[in-house]
Amino acid sequence: MGRKDRIARAATQTASQARETAAREKGRSKRTTSASGVTAHRHCSVCWAPIPLKAEPPICSDQECEATYGKREASRKRLTFMLYLFPAIAILLAILTAA
Repeated sequence: MGRKDRIARAATQTASQARETAAREKGRSKRTTSASGVTAHRHCSVCWAPIPLKAEPPICSDQECEATYGKREASRKRLTFMLYLFPAIAILLAILTAA
């Protein structure tokens, strides 16, 4: 059996499995959060513990999570500042050397 035949047979098999799965899933009812009993929530961005939807910043009440989130935010702000500052300096230097 050649390589083309094996690939064609695998593709046919995968397609038939996909059709069967789609047909099976079509008959099932969609699960909703109310049906599953899980209330709407989000997760702590540090430890992934469930927290309320309206929690801002998106962290739990753990002190370690608060410290880690604070460090991440400071780092993000510093990086954003540098991403604007360095091109501005480069443009300024280019203008000064051209004049």
